[in-house]
Amino acid sequence: MKNLGYYNGKIGLIEEMSVPMTDRAFYFGDGVYDAVMCRNNIPYLLDEHIDRFYHNCNRLSIVVELSKSELFSTICSLVRMVEGEEKFVYFHASRGNALRAHSAMPKNGSLCIMITEQKMGDIRLKMNTILVPDIRYELCDIKTLNLLPSVLVAQRASIDGADEAIFQRNGIITEGSHSNVSIISNGKIITAPSDCHILPGVTRAHLIKEARSIGIMVEERPYTIEELLEADEVLITSSSKMLRGVATIDGEGVGGKNPELLARLQAIMMDNYLSYTSA
Repeated sequence: MKNLGYYNGKIGLIEEMSVPMTDRAFYFGDGVYDAVMCRNNIPYLLDEHIDRFYHNCNRLSIVVELSKSELFSTICSLVRMVEGEEKFVYFHASRGNALRAHSAMPKNGSLCIMITEQKMGDIRLKMNTILVPDIRYELCDIKTLNLLPSVLVAQRASIDGADEAIFQRNGIITEGSHSNVSIISNGKIITAPSDCHILPGVTRAHLIKEARSIGIMVEERPYTIEELLEADEVLITSSSKMLRGVATIDGEGVGGKNPELLARLQAIMMDNYLSYTSA
């Protein structure tokens, strides 16, 4: 298959699948999601993404009928049905199906999976970004389907010719519209703390782990716009981008002062990806 859609056990091409209008994802965005890259039919760090997925479902009292191991096996089986060496796997759970009512609590959630061919791309290519006010709410640590603020700023970034938008709250950097943002300053990594204003990214966690393993100090603390603009390097991490540097913010050049450390971290992260997904 060129792509694959899955909805509560039904499988087909994404463009041929349908979802009931009573699914609460349709009118409330009432659900959570996660996503992984896949190479050689091996989803990268799938167990960690599934752990975060179920944690978020539990926080919202969404019931997923499949167990963690069953979801893991289902995704691993489905990726083998799609053509291509590298693929992007998206999965979400809504609260389920019910007539529109804010207080409705269906017994079981609805599970949706989409798989498409997608290459990781060259992580050495730096990104252009814009800085925007963080207009989101106070539950950014939940990977919710409610992504309107992120969609709006991502659209603005695209119009401005940028690859990503970086959120700031009262002069403090939080994260990107669909990524985590960290900086290298004086040989150490500074990244926003895991609180309600950022998603605890799996790739971000691995960057922290790998940096510390080679003796690089990591500070998880709030940092300012000024620190961002003056950083030796600005880092973007996500499942689909792995680890990339930033070339510009609002059209002005940033980073470029410690390319050796950036390249070293990128090599470690990519080696882990290739090793994990070796057939």
